[in-house]
Amino acid sequence: MAKEEYAIGLDLGGTKILAGLVDRTGRLIARKQLPTYAEEGEKAVIERVLSATHDVLSTSGINSEEVCGVGIASAGVINSDSGEVIFASNLGWRNVPIGTLIGQRFGLPARLFNDANAAAVAEWLWGAGVGTRNMIYVTVSTGVGAGIVSDGRLVSGRDGSAGEFGHISIDWNGPPCRCGNRGCLENYASGTAIENAARQKLASTKEPGTNRILVEKGELSAKEISEAALAGDPFFAQIVKQAGFYLGIGAANLIYMFNPEVIVFGGGVMNASGLMLPEIEKSMRDRTISGLANEVRVVTSQIGVEAGVMGAAGGVFESNF
Repeated sequence: MAKEEYAIGLDLGGTKILAGLVDRTGRLIARKQLPTYAEEGEKAVIERVLSATHDVLSTSGINSEEVCGVGIASAGVINSDSGEVIFASNLGWRNVPIGTLIGQRFGLPARLFNDANAAAVAEWLWGAGVGTRNMIYVTVSTGVGAGIVSDGRLVSGRDGSAGEFGHISIDWNGPPCRCGNRGCLENYASGTAIENAARQKLASTKEPGTNRILVEKGELSAKEISEAALAGDPFFAQIVKQAGFYLGIGAANLIYMFNPEVIVFGGGVMNASGLMLPEIEKSMRDRTISGLANEVRVVTSQIGVEAGVMGAAGGVFESNF
């Protein structure tokens, strides 16, 4: 390949750091995953990020002169211009110039992206959004976020933090959210919301059909709840479907705002897409003018867990992003 045909993508999460070397066709050449161990503090996490980046370069056999830059996908509030994570609750970070640190260490241009925006880039370039000009990627995991591609360009906002879809309010008098708002979509449709809904419902019922092993365990993860729902447990299926119902309300708002061709749902919670996607579609279409809703495809991610890495690298390749 010609010079600068590769980019490094980094996905910086609360539980894992994933680094990958990606070429312009979207092929993942090498990858390295390390635990984040955010509780060990900022400096320790940064060293692991640098270590993962170094390992990807050294194991790939690619000369650094062939790499055009490093893209970093991070959750939280970011400033893409300065390459700074302003606040990331999952990392316990405030004002960390991760882009500058990585750029200086490796002598490469470094760009910082919101993680949902990065995943949207991956799906648009190489996944479910290929061939579209208007696409929205919604990630449903611990929280809820969105990346918006409008007329072939990423909607990044003033400093790269556009797409905080989980913090639109769907109930002005709803429960308080950690962001300071009330009734946020994230309170109803995220993995955390599914866990909370299960705990509250279990505290007030002794439904005989419930998976008793999960009930007796005391602490339920969204993954376990989704697996039980997919296995046919009606109690947990109802909770998962309810999350889909609320996501559909949010999706209806996205259609009115951005008139997309396709909405792509990804993130760990969408492993239960067989239950959630029909609920999302029904709720969305019930609340949207048919002439708009009928033109929108609702699909699941094609890239999967490596969307953050792929999209961060893709954002380095694409000047529009």
